[in-house]
Amino acid sequence: MISWVSLLATADHLLPSSHPIWVSTASGSYPIWTGYHLLAEKSFLQPYLAGKQVFILSHPEIAAHYLSCLKQTCLAAGAEQIDELLIPSGDAHKVLSSVEQIWTAMLSRHHYRDTTIIALGGGMIGDLAGFAAACYMRGVAFIQYPTTLLAQIDAAVGGKTAINYPHGKNMIGAFHHPRLIISDLATLNTLPKREFIAGIAELIKYGVALDSDFFDWIKSHIDDILCFKPEAISFAVRKACQLKAEIISLDEKDQGPRVVLNFGHTVAHALEALLDYSALLHGEAVAIGMVVALHLSFLRGSIDKSMLDDIVNLLNSLKLPTKLPSTITTVEILTKIKHDKKHFRNQLRWVLLDTIGKASICEEITDQQITQALLMCGAKP
Repeated sequence: MISWVSLLATADHLLPSSHPIWVSTASGSYPIWTGYHLLAEKSFLQPYLAGKQVFILSHPEIAAHYLSCLKQTCLAAGAEQIDELLIPSGDAHKVLSSVEQIWTAMLSRHHYRDTTIIALGGGMIGDLAGFAAACYMRGVAFIQYPTTLLAQIDAAVGGKTAINYPHGKNMIGAFHHPRLIISDLATLNTLPKREFIAGIAELIKYGVALDSDFFDWIKSHIDDILCFKPEAISFAVRKACQLKAEIISLDEKDQGPRVVLNFGHTVAHALEALLDYSALLHGEAVAIGMVVALHLSFLRGSIDKSMLDDIVNLLNSLKLPTKLPSTITTVEILTKIKHDKKHFRNQLRWVLLDTIGKASICEEITDQQITQALLMCGAKP
């Protein structure tokens, strides 16, 4: 692990991007700032605090590195009351009882409608913070400080907030956009290697589903990404955010083009729920889900074997899982995806590949085709 102090000492020359990426929707617009040395910078935060109260939500592991710095930044930006709550990490804690804990803490500390909830952590903490903010006193402001690669390129962007429910992942939620996203890329240096690589799976998703040039760039710069080279990390995060921002501007509420961002997620969410959110990280489940979707695309004649192998080989080179756990059966997956929230007019919308860089939404996928693809990916009959 690299300490925050040493990161500041070595990253002074790594300035933030000269301008933010803007997410523009019918509900409003907000900026995404990316760069190094941003966590301690008050000027990005100051214009977006709703009032003098701040409630920070984080994990113990993240808080040990960054909470003190963020609190000092909040004070410098004008906050007068700062409270925090630390939630254990892991999707098993992204549940209603955790949200109730947040609301109770906020009410007991007299947070009002002009408070600002700040999420300091990965996608799970951002989802909790966003959902809590969407409902607290009928909606309060929140700000994202994502500290994982997956959150910086995907989970923090777009206003989707949710909790898990016994029937499936992210089944209860709301669209509630942050006022601001600040991605301090230096925080990635304290991320466990497994979590960082799991985030790369989502990065690959953007290239595979939306931009073939970006996919080629990822392949040719994968060593630079793994070595945390600032130029590679900065480009990768900004490019992914730009791609997502463009999609969200066209489809804020996930009714059309935005659905392609779910490439790999149908099976991924089913897997996570079947494994009680413990055996696989989200990015690892997405890697497997993408491979299943690729096999479905191949079975339907949309892509050839060389294209499938090209993507799978990249995932394998990162030691990301590309096979379903041997304990999972095709029936279990089929049953679980019946509850997937991507159903529309009683049809499950799959995102399949036409070619690298172009995905499309398909509804007429039979259980037989899904079963065949699952078997090709290691599921038990």
